[in-house]
Amino acid sequence: MSEEGWQLPEDWEYSGGVPERMLKLKVKCPYCGHVFDLELAESWYSMGISVACPKCGKEFPVNEHSEVLGEVKPKKQKA
Repeated sequence: MSEEGWQLPEDWEYSGGVPERMLKLKVKCPYCGHVFDLELAESWYSMGISVACPKCGKEFPVNEHSEVLGEVKPKKQKA
């Protein structure tokens, strides 16, 4: 791995690329039923990345146990 590390989607904006959409999700744990909000990059949501429930700690694929509430609007950068 290079010294620069991973270039996350959020970093694309600074490297000349197009920033990725961030989704606001309502997630429900299939194990304990805990409901929580989460913001996640659209590509990670589409890939079915697993998330851990903050209550019981068990992991599950976020795209199978969530509802997309909308898109998170990017914050304006200070000059």
